[in-house]
Amino acid sequence: MRPAAVLPWRPAAGLALVFLFLALGHVVRDRWLLDTDGQWREALETLPWETELADSLQAEPPPRLSVPLSINTAPAESLILLPRVGPVLAGRIVSARREGSIFHNAAELTSVKGIGPRLAARLDTLLSYRIPHKADS
Repeated sequence: MRPAAVLPWRPAAGLALVFLFLALGHVVRDRWLLDTDGQWREALETLPWETELADSLQAEPPPRLSVPLSINTAPAESLILLPRVGPVLAGRIVSARREGSIFHNAAELTSVKGIGPRLAARLDTLLSYRIPHKADS
């Protein structure tokens, strides 16, 4: 039985991995283990990613709706406050209204691309279906 031939790229791949680990070690040392003066830190009080997480947890909570939102008159900026409705979907709802759609119930929301029966049912309790008068438009 003949020995398996050594592939020519294997030594190069090994050297590349060694270089990668050495470079990563330098980044860790310079970023997290050394002070700004270049001195070794006594101990890490908190890891860098823990402070970012703590900052994001202390951030202001997103605004919530206090009253039902009128789906037939609300601007896109207000529609974004609804769960699972982002800027693109809010724009589609506003576009559907411009094209003449008036929503009377949650089932009619499914005519907007991106809103299925489940999302329509979820949004139903958060919406009012007041029909705008001619003077409102």
